[in-house]
Amino acid sequence: MKTFKIKALAAATAASLNLALLAAAPAAAAPAAADPAPVPEFDLANTCPALPPEGDPATWSCMVMAVAGGSMQLGGLTQEITSPIKIVAQFGPPEGGGVDEIKDIKMISDPMKIPGGVLGLVGLPTIPGLEDVPGFKVEVASEYAGNFSFALPNAQVSMRVRIVNLLLGNECYLGGGDDPIDFNMVADMSTLKLVSPGDPADPLGSPMIIGATAADDGFTVPESDCGFWSPLIDWQAGLPSPSGENHATFETFIAIGDYSRTGGAAAKAAPGPITDPRTVRIG
Repeated sequence: MKTFKIKALAAATAASLNLALLAAAPAAAAPAAADPAPVPEFDLANTCPALPPEGDPATWSCMVMAVAGGSMQLGGLTQEITSPIKIVAQFGPPEGGGVDEIKDIKMISDPMKIPGGVLGLVGLPTIPGLEDVPGFKVEVASEYAGNFSFALPNAQVSMRVRIVNLLLGNECYLGGGDDPIDFNMVADMSTLKLVSPGDPADPLGSPMIIGATAADDGFTVPESDCGFWSPLIDWQAGLPSPSGENHATFETFIAIGDYSRTGGAAAKAAPGPITDPRTVRIG
């Protein structure tokens, strides 16, 4: 089985101390990792969008979800996640009340290099040193494609993976705008942990951080959209790949903070920082 590294999103769930969390169905077992993913750096004060004039600091919050490690099987291709990919979601209740809705969302990620470059991508024997040569170098970058929702123990997100190469151009994708890869991640309760309780006096500067491993084996992977290269990529990767033939595990960390300490008259009436992740519902 050929391997290449791509970024992928997904989501996870987490717990705070002394909380009885998540009566959830067991997730698919995740393969043991030699080294756990390090906790990524979170700086919500500078990463989250500023509260807009219409925003209510008493009810609006920000979540940064970071996939810091794990692996994914996409048809016949297997990849490891070696660089964090983050979803930054500002959320609050809709006008008239109800389940929180997304007010602003973005994805932050660094391109990841595919070992072997073009040769590794299409499953041919690789040549040492060529993977960094222009024209041979291949990187992949995740792009947000909508449908983000979060309610412990599930998180859903749609994404597509752009394959970046000088010869392939800028429009080569796994998953398209009309046919993205849809993930429905379910947390493994046994991995739930509180990483940091945060500072209630500074919920954005020092947010609560929680973490877990999540899994999904029900998603489908569409055929590639890479022009001339599509038949070769699809043949090598076994694409399109139906549900049940793909599997993903994600070592995920979530930082949650609210705007209740950002000042203003409305903030004085704020209920205070989020302390129970079970209460967070988005979408």
